[in-house]
Amino acid sequence: MSRGPPQPIRHRIYEPESSADSHMIRRVRQSIRRHRLCARRDRVLAAVSGGADSVAMLAALRELARPLGIRLAVAHFHHGIRGPNADADARFVRRLAGRLRIRCVMGRADVPQLARRRGLSLEMAAREARYAFLARAARKVRASAVATAHTADDQAETVLLKLTRGAGAGGLAGIARSIKIGGLQVIRPMLDVTRRDVIRFLRERRMAWREDESNRDLSIPRNRVRRRVLPFLERELNPGLRTVLVRTADVLREEDAWLDWVARKGLESCAAPEAGSPALDASRLRVQPVALIRRVIRLWLVRAGVPAELVDYEAVDRVESLLAGKTGTSRTNVAGAWIAERRYNRLEVRVQACREPRAFRARVKAPGETLVRGTELLIRAQIGPGLVKDRSGRVGAIPAHATIRRSALGRRALVVRSWRPGDRMAPLGMTGSRKLQDIFTDGKVPVEERRSVPVFECAGRIVWIPGYRVARGWEVLNPRETAVHVRVEKRT
Repeated sequence: MSRGPPQPIRHRIYEPESSADSHMIRRVRQSIRRHRLCARRDRVLAAVSGGADSVAMLAALRELARPLGIRLAVAHFHHGIRGPNADADARFVRRLAGRLRIRCVMGRADVPQLARRRGLSLEMAAREARYAFLARAARKVRASAVATAHTADDQAETVLLKLTRGAGAGGLAGIARSIKIGGLQVIRPMLDVTRRDVIRFLRERRMAWREDESNRDLSIPRNRVRRRVLPFLERELNPGLRTVLVRTADVLREEDAWLDWVARKGLESCAAPEAGSPALDASRLRVQPVALIRRVIRLWLVRAGVPAELVDYEAVDRVESLLAGKTGTSRTNVAGAWIAERRYNRLEVRVQACREPRAFRARVKAPGETLVRGTELLIRAQIGPGLVKDRSGRVGAIPAHATIRRSALGRRALVVRSWRPGDRMAPLGMTGSRKLQDIFTDGKVPVEERRSVPVFECAGRIVWIPGYRVARGWEVLNPRETAVHVRVEKRT
């Protein structure tokens, strides 16, 4: 029988052992030196959440500070999401830094409010707020780099998730050992350390850590990979799979960097002859190797101003399809309001001139009726037993009906809002998650109509979009159980 996740032990006074006694310490030191993550006299700001990985990283860096000639500071960011548990995390990190006699910088933001104001997913808003804080904290303590505690397990999980969603070498390269994010140098000294090494290290030193309860939520794809997929693959195929995936990511990252250099040269050679033109010469591009064509298109789209997160495989594939013709004019939607057009041998990209629907957001009254301001939408919600399946068969079709499990909502509000780039959901009957943009594309929802499609969410997770299935974890399992029946229609 499974014993569940390792539990933290009581905090005792920490006395560092000799670094020669620890497998994890050796791995971290080798990683820092081999990949030149920092240099002597550097000040490194350790991002510490209070979890096992970041606590172990801080302890390891403290032991290595004198041999490596570096100085340390600690940063902790409160996301304003997990309530009292997050407050306890902050207190824990502050006390830990005090016991280790390391300067600690604390930060806080209301990430849910930021997500609503900026029209971002909760995950994306949290990432932006966290790195903005780390940049401020690094300037405050004059740190040359910020260290985050990504481990070999995180790398293996990332590679597998990218593979299941579809990715090229850049995506499969996973987490970079050292990268600049908005001018901030971020290093990952723990990428050669497994989570098993971390727990052993902390128990040897009798150090406590904090457990994030969301790590046990199997509705989150990464948690399923961590608790089910990776252990299965290690048991059935290769016990050293995590190490293999880390090495594979390193190889792909080096190759991807070289291919990017080749793509930059290719873009220069395929540029249209007009000086300063953002256009491409289709006749030059179409004779290049397929791999180079796709990389040049991706680089060209980003340089032309298309948001990088929208330049996925499908977007590149649609532009590539324009190269087949040699005469006349043809066009295709790239992503969002961006259009690519070929006029004979000239390939251009621009924003389609159209009136953008205003963003909307409203809390759904359940039971009751909700008129969504600024739209023609009327939401009717009833609570009771029963299960109704929507047979509209077309994504975004209105009127539409969904049955949502009442117990899954709990006391949390059901919200209806407009679509945002980067939105993802975990559709019932499918593994992993999908971008709503891909669902719209497959459902042939016109670009100009996508921001008018109502998206239903709860606690930052997408529950349903009209004309499509509900998300996994929100389905009604028994027609006799209490459910929320949601019907969306247009006011007459």
